[in-house]
Amino acid sequence: MAVLALATMGLVLSNVVGVALLRDNLLGRVDQQLEQLSKIAALKGTQAVPLRKPVVANDLVSALTKRLSAVQQVMIYKPDGTLQFRSADDRSQPGPAIDEVRVGETYTVPGTNGASWRVRAVRLSDGSTWVLAQSLAELEQTQTSAIAIAVAVSAFALLLLGLAADAVVRLGLRPLTRMEATAGHIARGDFARRVPAHQPHTEPGRLAAAMNVMLDRLQSEIAARTDSEARMRRFLADASHELRTPLTSVRGFAELHRRGGGDADEAMRRIEDEAARMSVLVNDLLTLAQLDEERPLDRHPVDLLEVAADTIRDARARVPHRHVRLAGLDGRLAPVSIVGDEARLRQVAANLVGNALCHTPPEAEITVRVGRNGGTAVVEVSDTGPGVPPEHVPHLFDRLYRVSQGRSRAGGGAGLGLAIVSAIVHAHGGRVEVDTAPGRGATFRVLLPDSEAAPSPR
Repeated sequence: MAVLALATMGLVLSNVVGVALLRDNLLGRVDQQLEQLSKIAALKGTQAVPLRKPVVANDLVSALTKRLSAVQQVMIYKPDGTLQFRSADDRSQPGPAIDEVRVGETYTVPGTNGASWRVRAVRLSDGSTWVLAQSLAELEQTQTSAIAIAVAVSAFALLLLGLAADAVVRLGLRPLTRMEATAGHIARGDFARRVPAHQPHTEPGRLAAAMNVMLDRLQSEIAARTDSEARMRRFLADASHELRTPLTSVRGFAELHRRGGGDADEAMRRIEDEAARMSVLVNDLLTLAQLDEERPLDRHPVDLLEVAADTIRDARARVPHRHVRLAGLDGRLAPVSIVGDEARLRQVAANLVGNALCHTPPEAEITVRVGRNGGTAVVEVSDTGPGVPPEHVPHLFDRLYRVSQGRSRAGGGAGLGLAIVSAIVHAHGGRVEVDTAPGRGATFRVLLPDSEAAPSPR
């Protein structure tokens, strides 16, 4: 609509200017013709005798009247202002209605038939005034025709412009219409819909590309949220099951003791074991909850070699028959200092060594390697056990996840140890890698920023 309004204003303005210029041009031609006739009249007047006789007057203007066209007239006024001669024989013939004769000027006067006349008066030496007039009927008719043509052409042009603008707008809005349809499908839950690709250098094309990027992110976030909710439901179900199992055992042994059946000391021992197991599970859940809240770590310099050595000594004290050894990453033992939370890092080492002890046969060897690789501190825990099937590797750090083959509840784990390892390492700005295959053991590799690259304590 704005385009049509501007086009209409432009056409009206151009038509007004064009008609005005046309009228000025035609009037200029009329004035030029009247000026030429006035010069002829002045020349003939100087050669003529005084115009006191009509016969003489007719003779004097005969040369001039021969030059007049059908729309031109000449009138001669005596010095006293009375009309002496008029070239039109029939007095009823249309002519100019002259109220005042202005000598030396070319001006417009009304006509007796409604059409205007252009007149020019010349005063001769004998005192008579010759008035030359030309009808503007043809000029006004030409002007009227020009206006009609301009209006018709403008209307046709506006019609074509309106149709073209409508087509262009519809064509331009077609991508937006497709976007609207896509948005409708998405509102109904079809998040896989995408806006059809459009020319990338146009605004609809850029909008479509941005919308598709937004939809990709939205779909990813929705999928991540759905997956997170599913994992949370599984986590709560597994946690409830893990807590229910020791609680059931405690309740059973307490009921057995109350009834006086069985060995009281054995019942108390089993109750104590189940309570300890439940306490470990609750502590692990609290640890994960604290890490999820991203609480500040107690950062200070920590020697990973010392942490690994203490963890190995603790493991040998618990299971002296297992073969657990310490080695350097490059073959030599040297202190590896980083800035971190010592208690959390000791928990990482303990969980990795405990995981290897729990899920490998007694004859399997476990090696803890500590060292640096460029700007990264590395702690590796390797075993020569059966390894982990490939389909389980992506889920090893999921909470309450167990590998069914060779990793049962009887092993004593609740499936939270590796999840805690991953959370602590990520809190330190590091990552955990797994290198394993069935039949060739497993290596859990912790990569942490060293003392120079580590973030400052919070």
